[in-house]
Amino acid sequence: MTAIPKPRMSRAIFMERLPGYAGQAVLLAVVAWLAWRGVSNFQANARALHLSVGFGFLHGQAGFQIAQSLIEFTAQSSYLDAIIAATLNTLLVVALAGVLSTLIGLCIAFGRLAPPGLVRGASAAYVEVFRNIPLLLQILFWYFSAIALLPGQEDSLQLGPILLNNRGLFLPTLQIDPTIGLNRPHVEGFDVVGGFAILPELMALTLGLSIYNGAFLAEIFRAGILSVPRGQIEAAASVGLSGVRAAWLIVLPQALRVALPAAGGQYQTLAKASSLAAAIGYPDIMQIVGGTVASQTSQALEAMSLVVLLYATINLVIALAVGLGNRRLLKHEGR
Repeated sequence: MTAIPKPRMSRAIFMERLPGYAGQAVLLAVVAWLAWRGVSNFQANARALHLSVGFGFLHGQAGFQIAQSLIEFTAQSSYLDAIIAATLNTLLVVALAGVLSTLIGLCIAFGRLAPPGLVRGASAAYVEVFRNIPLLLQILFWYFSAIALLPGQEDSLQLGPILLNNRGLFLPTLQIDPTIGLNRPHVEGFDVVGGFAILPELMALTLGLSIYNGAFLAEIFRAGILSVPRGQIEAAASVGLSGVRAAWLIVLPQALRVALPAAGGQYQTLAKASSLAAAIGYPDIMQIVGGTVASQTSQALEAMSLVVLLYATINLVIALAVGLGNRRLLKHEGR
C-alpha cells in the first residue's frame, strides 16, 4: 500500500507565515540572551564577593534545631536533612488543612442549601465573613488565641492519653521496644516528655488555612451540588433514601464531577498559602529553606531556587492527583 505523500507548504502560505516565524525566532533569541546575561552577571558577582556557587552546601552540617520534625533531626544533621524535614512539615500542614477544609466546605455547602432558617443563615454568614478576612490575619488570630487561651504546662488538660497546653497538643505514639504499647505524653519538670507534639504554630496554621479555604470550597461544592438535576434528588427520595444517604450516594458523585477542577485550584492555593507559616515561626519550607538555610550558607539564590522547585512540585502533584480523580469520575460515567 503506497503511503500518501504529505502536502508541501506553498510559497504563498510560507510567505504569509514568515513574519510569525521571524517574530518567534527573535523572541527566542532575546530570552536566550537575557538568560545568558543573568548567568554571567551572577557568576561575576559571586567571584567578586568570593562566594561559592552550587549545591555542595547541602551536605554540610546544619548546626541548628528544628522545633518539629517528622524525621530524626539534630544540630549535627545536614542541610539536606533540614530541607527534607521542612518539606515534610509543609506536606503535613497541607494534608491536614486540605482534609479539614474539605469537611468544612461540604458541611457549609449543604448548610447553604438547607431550607431557610438558622442553619442556612449561619452558613451564609460563615462564607461572607471568613472569605473576606485576610488569611494572614486569621492565622495570627488563631496563633495568639491558642497561646492566650490554652492553659500553661503545669495546668495541662488531660484528655485520656492526650495532653493539651499552650505548648501544643501532645498525642501518644506507638512504642514497640521493649513491649508494644502507647508512649503517653506527660509533664516532667519544665517539659513534656513522650508522645508526638503538634505545635501551637501548626494548630494555628491548620485552623487558619482550613477555615479560610473552607469558605471558598463551600461555594465550589455548592455550585457542583446545584448542577445535579432536581429529578435525581427526588428519585432518591422516592426509593426511600434518607437525606444523608442520598447526598452521599447520588448527589456528591455527580457534584464532584463539576466541582473537582475548581476545587483542585483551591487546594493549590492552600498549598501556596501555607508559606505564610513563616509569619508565626512554623518550620516549613519557607521558614527553614528560604530563611535559616539561605542566611547561614549565604547562598540565597540556590536556597530560593529550592523553595520555588519544592512549591512547584507540590502544586504539580496536586494538579496531577486532581486530574486523575476527575478522569476516574468521567470513566465511571462512560465518558
